[in-house]
Amino acid sequence: MGPEEEKKPMPGPAVWGGAFWRRLPRVETILLFAGLAVTVGGKAAFMLRQRSEFTAGGLFGAVLCDLLFFVLVALVIRLLFVIRPSRLAARCSLVIVTVVFLWSVLNVCWLSRSGVQLQPGILIIFVGDLRGLWPFLQAHLRVGLKPIIVLLCVSLAGVGLFVGRFVRPGEIVYARREHLRWAAAKMVVVMILLGLGLVFVSGRQSGIGGEVLGFSSHWHALVSSTVGLYKNIHSQVEVRNIPRVGEREVEKPQCSPKDFPNVVLVLLESVPWCATPLSDPNVTVMPYLANLARQGVEFRSTYAPVAHTTKAYWAILTGSAPVIEADYVESVPVEAPYEGLASILARAGYSSAFFEMSKGSFECAPGFFSNQAFDWVWFRENLKDESAYLGYLAGDDCRMVEPAMEWLDDQAGPALLMMITSASHDPFEVPRWFAEPAKDLYSRYVQSLEYTDYFLEQVCNELKERGIEDNTVLCVLGDHGTSFRSNTNLARWHPYEEIIRVPWLVRWPGHIERGMKFDWPCSQLDVTPTLLNLLGFDIDRAGFEGRDAFVRSDPNRRMYFSSWYSNSPIGFLEGQRKVVYWPYVDKVFEYDLAKDPGEENPCRVPSAEAEVLKQQILEWKGTSQIVIDPRRHTESMLYSYWRTFSAGRSAWAYYVP
Repeated sequence: MGPEEEKKPMPGPAVWGGAFWRRLPRVETILLFAGLAVTVGGKAAFMLRQRSEFTAGGLFGAVLCDLLFFVLVALVIRLLFVIRPSRLAARCSLVIVTVVFLWSVLNVCWLSRSGVQLQPGILIIFVGDLRGLWPFLQAHLRVGLKPIIVLLCVSLAGVGLFVGRFVRPGEIVYARREHLRWAAAKMVVVMILLGLGLVFVSGRQSGIGGEVLGFSSHWHALVSSTVGLYKNIHSQVEVRNIPRVGEREVEKPQCSPKDFPNVVLVLLESVPWCATPLSDPNVTVMPYLANLARQGVEFRSTYAPVAHTTKAYWAILTGSAPVIEADYVESVPVEAPYEGLASILARAGYSSAFFEMSKGSFECAPGFFSNQAFDWVWFRENLKDESAYLGYLAGDDCRMVEPAMEWLDDQAGPALLMMITSASHDPFEVPRWFAEPAKDLYSRYVQSLEYTDYFLEQVCNELKERGIEDNTVLCVLGDHGTSFRSNTNLARWHPYEEIIRVPWLVRWPGHIERGMKFDWPCSQLDVTPTLLNLLGFDIDRAGFEGRDAFVRSDPNRRMYFSSWYSNSPIGFLEGQRKVVYWPYVDKVFEYDLAKDPGEENPCRVPSAEAEVLKQQILEWKGTSQIVIDPRRHTESMLYSYWRTFSAGRSAWAYYVP
């Protein structure tokens, strides 16, 4: 008898049915199968909701990588017992499968909610702002009392089971031969799955399965969190130097400040070009926006470099690419503000202010606008009326029209007034005085667009009543879009056209020809150069990454874009060619928007060309970085009401009444 067989299995409990309970699978096995079932079921449910037809072959291709991962986990557990069959091995196994199971549940929830699988970069976003996590969960779970009770009971039972099994691991099989036999069997299954992968996946068409489902979220999380899945491109490029106030070569017009018009810049939260009458006259929502376009010029092919509001602020106000990372380093207070629209206009005597009904504490907004040299900011906390709040982030946008106009009235010279709407941010709530909230998700979104259009009309009416409409440059554009093709309202994690293509129009009565439409490619980076040129500033030597959108551009102008979280899809547009690199699967896909405007049939780019495109894309991402001293800490009081703190690349703001 070998030494591994000297110990006998620990006897089961000496109670009725002890033999029966000993024959049941171990808790680790049950959790592992449960995690696999949740993963497969979640992907199947997601595929059923897509426009494409659900097929067994498509599902198998999507879950093959998950099958392989779970079998590998089972193999690792067996090898732990081969090395040392003990209670320690049992406890380690329990911890491993519990983490795998929890990740499975989180992944399916996030896939159902956002349209993409979970990865560590997404969790970093929420961990970075724990204060905003609970309101986010409150707004998005929205379940009744019964599901909450069931979830709580299941969670408590799971915690109790885990603690009980961790303290008393139960019966241990000490015979190494038994574990070796099981390990060998699992190794055979691994080889079979690898073979199926080579045969099946290599010939499978790319699509929603290839981009969103065709990888293991578990494996990606494991590798990217430990050894790192990709090379750090930042070390291969020179980090850009961001100009500070006074460093751009801009020559202002030779005229008195009283001769300059006001500039009113209105951003539309989560409004894509395709959701407005600007894309299709048959669209009935937002008629006032269409009316404004007829009074000025419309740039019909405008794109956001990053589908995130703070990143859009940066692109619009500085004329340069935002940082392509899952942080808001642009809000970390700096000693000298960055050069941008507000600071350049200030040289000509402009004052500046920003107004919104969202929370000022969100992503340290006061710090951001202080960095942009704005003279004043106003958020929903300044209103001091919680009845105007909507959802976890937004508010009744019409409530900021009066204070914004009062600020405008108080300015002795020309002014830059910037506002952004908030009601069209999920969960798409409108004030009850405007309408009773719709029930289904998409109807609520349409309702929020109608309210946003009403807000826009109120702003213009106020300008007209004050007699300054003709002396005001009105610039209206979207910060980013949103998508409902995955039956979610967080689908902007995927850079579809409805996510990154936004409306943009400019009106200046008497100075811009009415009803002009320009179809050449434009970017949010073009807003500041365009407005400055329109006002007569000489920016030929300013060094903006953007350009004057009134000047015809190359129809194949390359414009990069990205989602904003770590390892998110990233790519570029060249005319009707759209190239997207997916770090999840380390593959490059290409769309022909002329033939496939719905982006439903991506083509896999050959490996040699894909490697070149990938390096170009990652180089753009690398050159977007801003250097921040990781040891630097700041504390300051901004705009009379906002105490801000920063540490390294993170910043926080607190309202002080």
